[in-house]
Amino acid sequence: MREGGAASSFHPISMGVSPSRPPFPHRAVHPRNSTRSGGLGPPGGRSREGFGHRPPLHPQPRRAPPSPLRGENESGGSRIPRSAMDALPAEASCPICLEYFRDPVSIHCGHHFCRSCIERCWEWPTAGFACPRCRDTAPQRSLRPSRELARVLEIARRLSRGEALATGDEEEEGCRRHREPLEVFCKEDGALLCAICRESRAHRAHTVLPVPEAVREFKEQIQARLQTLKDDREKLLEFREAEMKRNWEYLEKTEAERQRILSQFQGLHLSLEELSRHLLARLGDLESDIGKVQEENVTSLTKEISRLDTRVQELEEKCQQPARTFLQDISGTLTSLGKENLQLPPSPLPELEKKIHHFREENILLEETLRSFQDILMFELPEKMTVTLDPGTAHPQLLVAPDGSSVSWESAEDPPGDGPGPGTDPSVLGREGVTAGRRCWDVQVAPAGSWALGVARETPGSGAETPGSAEWELWSMGLCQGQFWALTSLERIPLFPIRAPSRVRVALDYERGQVAFFDADKRSLIFAFPAASFKGQSIHPWFLVWGEGSRITLCP
Repeated sequence: MREGGAASSFHPISMGVSPSRPPFPHRAVHPRNSTRSGGLGPPGGRSREGFGHRPPLHPQPRRAPPSPLRGENESGGSRIPRSAMDALPAEASCPICLEYFRDPVSIHCGHHFCRSCIERCWEWPTAGFACPRCRDTAPQRSLRPSRELARVLEIARRLSRGEALATGDEEEEGCRRHREPLEVFCKEDGALLCAICRESRAHRAHTVLPVPEAVREFKEQIQARLQTLKDDREKLLEFREAEMKRNWEYLEKTEAERQRILSQFQGLHLSLEELSRHLLARLGDLESDIGKVQEENVTSLTKEISRLDTRVQELEEKCQQPARTFLQDISGTLTSLGKENLQLPPSPLPELEKKIHHFREENILLEETLRSFQDILMFELPEKMTVTLDPGTAHPQLLVAPDGSSVSWESAEDPPGDGPGPGTDPSVLGREGVTAGRRCWDVQVAPAGSWALGVARETPGSGAETPGSAEWELWSMGLCQGQFWALTSLERIPLFPIRAPSRVRVALDYERGQVAFFDADKRSLIFAFPAASFKGQSIHPWFLVWGEGSRITLCP
């Protein structure tokens, strides 16, 4: 069949049918793949003003206090730069829990993990012990404690919390302004105050607490919330562990399915190879038999021909003899000639013809079986898509449901004058376009009226909004007055009589350029177009209804 091409639009009158006759166009997240950042690393940052810097004994120009992790320390040495501290959580964190290592261990590939994290990962039995980071496997567990890394991490934790490796001068720090001890805490400003600051106008009306009492009050608040946070953390840990276990189970199930599919197709491949070898061997035996029979026939017939040649030569020589010699024993010669009756040898060809016919029948059965298998694949493999009718592309005499799930024929003596006009088909497009992959959708058709369904492609640069016009190419099939037709933009081909289906599946394979139609209830092929080229254009579902009671409903 030719590929669908551009042609003029179709109308009932253009087919030579009365307006009462229906028209048809001529045409599982794995732990190692986690991408979360930050994790639950320890806090860090700058100290509040008034902390982390001891005031000089003699007045000096004021400057901002250094952060516990930046700037200069009290002895003039430089502290760790912020960029280095920012890198600590990423470099010193376990790839599984994303927190600082706890009891770090190294495994066979050299990567480090928390002991509890890697032991949880290896709880579930697998073919080998795989690294969650690089997937390298080892036949046995190998956990080596990393004590040096643990000591370095402890120092990193202290630095990230602002715990300078100092001698505890913080207890001696005082008010920078009045050089008095910081004895009270202002709750409104959240700052430590000396006695003079406490009586100043800025803090006189504020609520202040002695430092020990403020520490005790805030610690109580923190402790009250801390237990809740710990409980929440435990719940999250349990949930994460359950999720990881479930993901591992899903991965194992998908791997089992992969192996099952590979095993089935390998078995099918081996069976087909064995069947192919068997059939080819039988065909070779048949060819050998034909060659052997041919050789025997040729040999036998050649001998008989040679004998007859000799006999003919003898008789010709007899006829050339003188009269006396010729007449001698003439009766014996005539008697022998009377016995010369040609007897053709029995031909073995009928037996060979029978074998060839039987072989052909087996091949036809194999072809039908493979075709049925291909039909099943064409029916099952495409991904089901949801189609919504686009009322903007509908013919004026078509009634599209508000949700775009169905279309029916609506009688009208005089179609609206501003519609597409009588030269267009009563059709409508689906909103969704297909530009790649395998897709299918099911359509329920009414027994009354006429209908057609399939796909339409807008030709490049046409800008057409109405299907069925010259700018659209069609691949469809439908029912018209009890006869099924395969329809393109160029031609109509009658199909063999079939029982009208109640549900039709349209299967589209974009890459192969294939459009097929199935009886969705029987899962049987109705018709498939030869491979076409969609030329990279968007393919839209296409529907046509005509006549009283004609209706198409999209199945969910």
